[in-house]
Amino acid sequence: MSVTQRAFRASLFFVALATASLSFAHSLDTARFIGEWQFDRDQSTDLSPWSRCLLVIAQDGDQLTITRTLRGGRRTHEDVIPLDITKEVNVVPQGWWIDNRHIGAYSPHDATKVIRAKTLDDGKLLRLETDLVLETQQGSRDVNIISQYQISPDGDLLIVTDLRSTRPRPVVHVFTRVTE
Repeated sequence: MSVTQRAFRASLFFVALATASLSFAHSLDTARFIGEWQFDRDQSTDLSPWSRCLLVIAQDGDQLTITRTLRGGRRTHEDVIPLDITKEVNVVPQGWWIDNRHIGAYSPHDATKVIRAKTLDDGKLLRLETDLVLETQQGSRDVNIISQYQISPDGDLLIVTDLRSTRPRPVVHVFTRVTE
């Protein structure tokens, strides 16, 4: 094979790779997830120290925003995950790690997390793969979280399952769609 033929094949490969990367933005179908979702405490893994949670998934153009507003006693905290759906990888501020379940792990100052988002099963599943670093008494710890957002067939139930590298069991949170 000549150098010209190899160069031609290499350029075809890069065109195909660029096309596949651009098609990612069009393959992320989030329409079924948009809306407000109320936490169902009875069907979910304990959310302590929080007793209530409102999950809002909104989209404005290429920006998908997942917001959890957690409440417990007089405390309220809002966790916002902004995602640019045209990007295969998003690097977002980590902020306070609100999923700290009494384990002594905290977000480092000015930390970021890397999130990869995709939809599966004809838009019925939204999967976030998150990599972050937490600080513990023993030092820094890399954490991987796979979050699967799954819509029920009738669209009224959202089940969020987190598989965390720090836990042997999944964390399952069930939400019901808030209707006007």
